[in-house]
Amino acid sequence: MYSKTMVEHTGPIQLNGEGSIRSYTAEIKNVVAKGKKVEHACVVLFFTLQYLGTTEEGNLKYKSSIQRRFFLDDKNRPIFKPSKTQKLALNAAKINDELILEVSKNYKLIGIINVEEVQKKWRKLKGILQDSFTDLQTVIGDFDWQMQTSNIQKIYRNDVFYNFFFSNFFYQEFNTEKSLEHKKVLMNGIHNLDVPIIEKKTIAEQDLLFQNITISTSAELDTKNKIFPLEKMNVFLGNLLGTKGSKHSLEFDYDGFYKVKPRIGLITEGHLTYSFSIKDIYTKSTTLNFNLEKDE
Repeated sequence: MYSKTMVEHTGPIQLNGEGSIRSYTAEIKNVVAKGKKVEHACVVLFFTLQYLGTTEEGNLKYKSSIQRRFFLDDKNRPIFKPSKTQKLALNAAKINDELILEVSKNYKLIGIINVEEVQKKWRKLKGILQDSFTDLQTVIGDFDWQMQTSNIQKIYRNDVFYNFFFSNFFYQEFNTEKSLEHKKVLMNGIHNLDVPIIEKKTIAEQDLLFQNITISTSAELDTKNKIFPLEKMNVFLGNLLGTKGSKHSLEFDYDGFYKVKPRIGLITEGHLTYSFSIKDIYTKSTTLNFNLEKDE
């Protein structure tokens, strides 16, 4: 039970630095509605995370190992016979099965350390995919671009799930006067457009002994950011509208939370839902969940 009486926490929340292997489950869901047409994609991950120590620069190293992934249908049932596109996605995702991650002391993803290993896996997998999916050269070309040394770190840093999982609130000051703010990018937020946002975090609930807390997160569009894709967004949304000159407002919602045990410096649960929508015309909704299942 959480106390409804808020006691202001002073001082930063420390991050757990043990080398324990922790097991997580995660769910990543996207629902896109264009008029009456609805597309649904949901993948479940079972993975472990282990702290490996620090880099020469003083950043943190983690090993992420994915044991299993599968798709769910629109009724949240496992898909045992994936489609051709789903098979491609599952095969391509295997390059992420073993990652060595570099993370800041605040628990923000900086990038991956084993870049050459991931690129080698992709080159090997690419040959298999080209033999199996001869009509998907565009998709394979996209992965080629992502795996280039100049692009790969940005792709992982802005990945929808990693962006959420690595929460960037440890060793930072929380107070009741001001939210903790960070600039982030929602990759493929609208269609395939990357949308910059300003995310805000506050302590929403806590018990009297500060052993269990809930950190809530909200966000607003960062329209002043130089990479905000206003022109491309207007072109995309304009193509969806049937009548020239018609005006529709774009709505953005972003709501989530983390469950945290501050005294041992560990996030045990996270949930986030965000959406972009134009009433009756277009909606893209993304839902992310993760849970700590086992702490060995």
